[in-house]
Amino acid sequence: MSAQFDLIRTPLLAGLGVGDLALHTLGELPERLTPEELRKQADKVSEQARRTYNELADRGEGALRRIRNQPQVARALRGVEDATGRIERQVDRAVDTAHDRGEEVLGRVSRETRSVGERTARATQRSAARTARNARQASDELAEAVQEAGDEAAHTTRSATRKAANRTQPATR
Repeated sequence: MSAQFDLIRTPLLAGLGVGDLALHTLGELPERLTPEELRKQADKVSEQARRTYNELADRGEGALRRIRNQPQVARALRGVEDATGRIERQVDRAVDTAHDRGEEVLGRVSRETRSVGERTARATQRSAARTARNARQASDELAEAVQEAGDEAAHTTRSATRKAANRTQPATR
């Protein structure tokens, strides 16, 4: 448990120190400050905080530069950059391969679709030709039946008109 406490000891002590400093500073302020004096003090503290913040950021930037320039860190960063480059190339190759495979599949599907369409068109033509032959044959049979019916009707008409004419003909003596 003391190892864990040692990890947070310094930040806790720093926080306690800030609180103590604030109490000490406030205790030194005169009892009655005017609003204008309070505003000036607040501006002064605010400006100091801004300067300190900027100084710490600049210092952090310099520290980062020094850290990056250390040989082992520089090697590690180059290793990360190299690994990133290799990963990007592998991802590009994988995407290209997936794209190519997709194109191949699409090409096969297109060819198969055309093939099925062509087979269907040929089957449709054959079916239409059979239907036309059947219709022609049925039409020829119908035409023949109509012709026979017409011939029979003509024969019956002639026969009936002859008989009628023979009955109405004057008798020869």
